[in-house]
Amino acid sequence: MISASGPADAIGVSALAAVARASAQAYGAATEAAGLAVQVLAEDAASRMTVAGQNDVLDLTVDVDGTELLLTLHDRGEPISGPSARLLVLVDHGFLTAADGHIEEGRNASVVRLALPSHGRMVSNEGVEVLDEEAALSSAPVTIRRLEPGDAPALARCIYRCYGWSYPMVNLYFPDRVAAALESGKRIGEVAVDPDGEVAAHWGAVYVADGVVETGGTVTDPRFRRRGIANELGERLLQRLIDDGVRGRMREPVLTHSATQGIALREGAHLAGVYLNAVVPIQQVGITDGMLENRASFTVMYGPLVPMEPATLWVPPPYEALVRSIVTPTDWPREFGSARAAQSCPDASVVGSSYDAFNRVGIIEVFTVGDNLTDAVDDTVTQLRAGGADVIRVHLPVNQPALASLGAGLPALGLSFAGLLPDFGTFGDALILQWLRDPDVDTSIFVYASDHVRDVAEAIVAQARQVGEDGNMLRRRQARRQRLFAALPTA
Repeated sequence: MISASGPADAIGVSALAAVARASAQAYGAATEAAGLAVQVLAEDAASRMTVAGQNDVLDLTVDVDGTELLLTLHDRGEPISGPSARLLVLVDHGFLTAADGHIEEGRNASVVRLALPSHGRMVSNEGVEVLDEEAALSSAPVTIRRLEPGDAPALARCIYRCYGWSYPMVNLYFPDRVAAALESGKRIGEVAVDPDGEVAAHWGAVYVADGVVETGGTVTDPRFRRRGIANELGERLLQRLIDDGVRGRMREPVLTHSATQGIALREGAHLAGVYLNAVVPIQQVGITDGMLENRASFTVMYGPLVPMEPATLWVPPPYEALVRSIVTPTDWPREFGSARAAQSCPDASVVGSSYDAFNRVGIIEVFTVGDNLTDAVDDTVTQLRAGGADVIRVHLPVNQPALASLGAGLPALGLSFAGLLPDFGTFGDALILQWLRDPDVDTSIFVYASDHVRDVAEAIVAQARQVGEDGNMLRRRQARRQRLFAALPTA
């Protein structure tokens, strides 16, 4: 790790940018992109040093995280809630892979990621055939074991044999990314390997919060199906998660077919929500008719792996009916707080956000609900919208009593219900809201595993459309009002 500090002035900004360029050159990342990113970070930080006598030192750290170079700038200026608009432009144009901003131990932390050479190395498909669904079955033996970093190229080839280049979890096509995630412990998996060392089947998990994983990447070479391999991998993975102390398991089955939804429900998971327009259009071999015309939507399933502690949910009234539709069919020990009066809370909310340029998705995390919740969320949503986000999801700590009253106006920001994730790491229970650039969601291709999934999904879509229509009506009303004011005499 490389560290450097400098004053929040022109000389300090230039010095830190030079450190970033030199570090990027040493690690093989784009030098000018690194320098420009840190210059933007430092200039933004300097502009927030508005208090006389404030500690105006900027601290830069440079580190490697897997296949990316991590540049982090800390400052003690006015609090931030996410990456600046100027930084989001760099992400949107591909100079950076991601950016986020949050409060960390009493300081602002602005983080950007740059691709190292290994980040963009895709698996070679030379000599690898995309197999037909009706490929002849193989009787070759397989070895069931843990996924190791050295298996990453073989896993990518397995994905290609099954789906060509159409698999939605694109990181699996990049062996170095998978290997780095395995080495860091961010990803685990179970595989079936044939005598040639090729992966015949896989089931994996990625840590998404403290004690919570998202499982998926389930794939079986058509030649090795009908042997129960996927079930065995799933059982091994589940036991491994339990042994590792994982408390909860998320899944995101697609809404284009019901099979993976049904598997999750049969294995004890419960519907926790629906992420609308979650990712860029995808193609699913054997499921969709070519590439989808619109962004893909997912169900969200959640299953606790250990007994859940009782907790109270303080849900803003516009979202309570939908939250109840999630909680009521489960045995989760949750009760709903009834107080609607303003609860004691800090003046300022603590907010962080990040942006995924590939899927054009922004994530806002509200760590502490403050009296300025609506303004803080609105500012961050506006920033991410300007940066190019098509979808923004907001994570709210629904165990904090003040949320019930202070969150009542969030639909006016275009935020509709997306889901409820219980015991979501350090968040506690998380109420997930979503903003959609295009709230007119196409449901014609949706397929549901049960009536309950259908009912909840349709209600979530209906609210998304409603808040979108309300926003349009408000803008038109404001435009008409301005037109009337303009017609009034000025003398």
